[in-house]
Amino acid sequence: MSALKQPRKATSTWPPHPPMDESEEESRVRLEQEAEAKRVSDNIDRALAVEREQLKKKESGAKILLLGQAESGKSTVLKNFQLHLSPRAFEADAALWCPVIHLNLARSVNFVLNTLNKSLESGRNSTTEYLRKLDGLRRYFIRLAPLRQVEESLTQKIFGSTLPYPDGRTAPYHPSRASEVELRSGSGWKGLFKVKRQIDTSMTEPNRRILAACADDILNLWSDPFVQACLKAQNIILEDQPGFFVEDVRRVTEEGYKPISADILRARVATIGPEEHLIQVEGGTDTTDWTIYDVGAAWAQFFDDVNVIIFLAPISAFNQNLDEDESVNRLVDSMRLWEQICSNKILASVELILFLNKQDILDAKLKAGIRFAKYITAYGNRINDTKNISRYLQEAFAALHQQNSPQKRRLHSHLTCAIDTHATATVIKQLREHIVVKLLASSNII
Repeated sequence: MSALKQPRKATSTWPPHPPMDESEEESRVRLEQEAEAKRVSDNIDRALAVEREQLKKKESGAKILLLGQAESGKSTVLKNFQLHLSPRAFEADAALWCPVIHLNLARSVNFVLNTLNKSLESGRNSTTEYLRKLDGLRRYFIRLAPLRQVEESLTQKIFGSTLPYPDGRTAPYHPSRASEVELRSGSGWKGLFKVKRQIDTSMTEPNRRILAACADDILNLWSDPFVQACLKAQNIILEDQPGFFVEDVRRVTEEGYKPISADILRARVATIGPEEHLIQVEGGTDTTDWTIYDVGAAWAQFFDDVNVIIFLAPISAFNQNLDEDESVNRLVDSMRLWEQICSNKILASVELILFLNKQDILDAKLKAGIRFAKYITAYGNRINDTKNISRYLQEAFAALHQQNSPQKRRLHSHLTCAIDTHATATVIKQLREHIVVKLLASSNII
């Protein structure tokens, strides 16, 4: 009986020794497989090294938490940070905003048509003159009908294969954010478009052409006095909302259109859930990476290791109520939220920066004759202008900070208009210098 073959001892050498009786073809296949395995292994090693380096930079970098109620301007402030800290990356992503801007435009127009249609359905008992004017707008329902398909097409392209809406087609309309489309956090829509753009650079071209062909009708619809009266009667000021591009329809639908920074700041994509954004700082001597977190206030206490919290209060919302509770004034709600953040003991050592945002819209409302004291009665008989109301709000928020902070800390307060890139750049520069000093101090360098 022949002796049993002894199992070959395991070896850690790579590549393993070739079999003794290996043929030429087997040798060729083996070498190819070994080369492929080595390539994959090297790629994994490089990816892990990059990940370790990024994690190391992230841990030693600046960490900022953005807080504020919905529609406070957090996403616009985030884009300002990207624009001013990483301008080349911001510019490289500019074309990716085209579908979003076109979707914002289509949704704005469809919202107006939807509002008119509801007025038509509920106006059976209205005056003959009212019905005549409304009936005269029916031609727009026919001419602009293709925009429904544009909205559905762009929504599908941005979301990919999974749509979050019950009808599987488009998002519901809301009077205070007509153009907005919501994405779940981590959806990675920019990455999706980067991949698709390499495959088909004209993926959104048919939608652009339809929008361009409808430009005259869009502008005529928007400029119609009766349409404006219908919107005003329902307290809808579409032009003050982010994502409003109706008046720019010809420019943003031109062939070869590339969004400018002002367009990107105005474009609107709302995310549902917490978001983390890593900004790799370009140029200058400071190459510290910035990590910016955009989360709900309920999550704030879990971010006690951030360098600063930027709280955004939309002061233009003094005459608006919360969508989820129409009995609560939005400005009052912002002040309550601010009070909660200031009084949180877990965040006691975190420095707070206050952005009293949307000052431009506040100014427009006051100049239109809207009385601030009608909604914020504590303001009393003070002068109804932007300067005095802004000062009043700065003092009110500062008082809440002082009264509720568990320990003494400095408050940095700014009056801002997030879509004003020049003014915001100054604020970001000051903030950047301040954070760099804090990072150096925490590292015992100074």
